[in-house]
Amino acid sequence: MKTLVCDTEESVFSLEEIPEPEIGKNPYRPEDVIIEVKFCGICGTEVNLWKEGFPKGALRAKKVGLGHEVAGVVLAAGEKVRGIDKGDRVVSEVSFNSCGKCSLCTSGKNNLCKHASAFMLHQGGFSKLLPLPGKNIHKIPSSVTLEEASLCQPLALAVNAVEIRGRLKTGESIAIFGPGPIGLCMVQLARLSGAWPVIVIGLKADKKRLEAAKTLGADYCINTDEEDLLEKIDDITVKQGIDLVIEIAGSGKAVTQALDIVKPCGRVVLTGAGYLPIEIDTVKKIMLRQIDLLGCRGDPTISWIKALQILGTGKLNLRPIITDILPLGRWEEGFRFASSKNSLKVLLQPE
Repeated sequence: MKTLVCDTEESVFSLEEIPEPEIGKNPYRPEDVIIEVKFCGICGTEVNLWKEGFPKGALRAKKVGLGHEVAGVVLAAGEKVRGIDKGDRVVSEVSFNSCGKCSLCTSGKNNLCKHASAFMLHQGGFSKLLPLPGKNIHKIPSSVTLEEASLCQPLALAVNAVEIRGRLKTGESIAIFGPGPIGLCMVQLARLSGAWPVIVIGLKADKKRLEAAKTLGADYCINTDEEDLLEKIDDITVKQGIDLVIEIAGSGKAVTQALDIVKPCGRVVLTGAGYLPIEIDTVKKIMLRQIDLLGCRGDPTISWIKALQILGTGKLNLRPIITDILPLGRWEEGFRFASSKNSLKVLLQPE
């Protein structure tokens, strides 16, 4: 069986032949589940690692599995797994092994528990068969396709940013920096929350993505390479500023711009990745304007539950976000597509 891995020391991605996993013979026994992966999405972080290299010393492991946006079908379940049966269509949380007892776990932030790990350290989702902890598994609503379900992880992250960290309320304005797949999930969540206006901000290179944002419910799309952002926001909000600004662009410049357009007493949520450290005038930008500057990392269990509940209502349209589906053997082509502004979410199908 082939699986996609990364050599963390050399930053080399490659397909590797490994034995097929077996129930009771993997790190998650006796609460283990083996799924047949039908689709696995390419994440923006994986694209950055492929292009820029793996940070030296970030992990002790010399090799890690790739792929975590999985949707598949259960083939077998361990002796202590309850509520999950062979044939169930499922998705899986990324974080596992949290203690369940610390203040982070008991307050719904289990992905930040100091004991939490990620299943890719054992094997990634770009594999035909994947062992997983039974506690990570969630059933897919019957009305949701496996292709759409593979976007549950990006959607769960969007739920964390918009609803849990951002606390978006009906009638509030929201601006989203970054019209990628997660940003487009945020657009639809904002519409469902009754936010107005919903604004998406990108660059000239994001033309097709901004068009997609408009189709999926954005009231305004701003290209900062061709339009003056501050003037445009002033026109839209009558110089009031934005209640909630979310940065998912992975850009230091977007962080500073977010602080420029948020209204006094507003909220800025940072959930992008990949930008270098930046300087912020904390007195003028944050303290004097009483801004809530909030970090947002990953997707705790509660965000998965909410994401699946929302998916089950049929009120989200994730299919337009999926632009390419390729077999695992064409993973390099898939990563090139995923790094292109002409594609949105690229799915790989293990063979």
